[in-house]
Amino acid sequence: MTRGCHDIAGNPAGPVPIVELPWLHWGKQVEAICNLVGDGTRSMMSLDEFWRRFKSFGEDRHKTLSFYRCRLKAMIDILVEKDVFIREELDAGIAEARARWEPSFAREP
Repeated sequence: MTRGCHDIAGNPAGPVPIVELPWLHWGKQVEAICNLVGDGTRSMMSLDEFWRRFKSFGEDRHKTLSFYRCRLKAMIDILVEKDVFIREELDAGIAEARARWEPSFAREP
């Protein structure tokens, strides 16, 4: 049986640094949205679908992205796969939000 890229137990890597990081607001939002689209009422995404996608990213992505970035990417990929929305709609929404917020960031000292 081959291991998934996320299954690194037993691989030589040296000591694991244990760093307590704050749970950022956007991480809480990702968690809330995952719970909403996967709950029993909406059933837009099953836990099995989510983990299948999450575990399919490859070792490089798991090493470079945070846990919540991987969760967000997995959720988006599944919702696009199921035609809940198309990637172009998402990209347009992101561009619109950035355009709204970037001027306020530019004014900060």
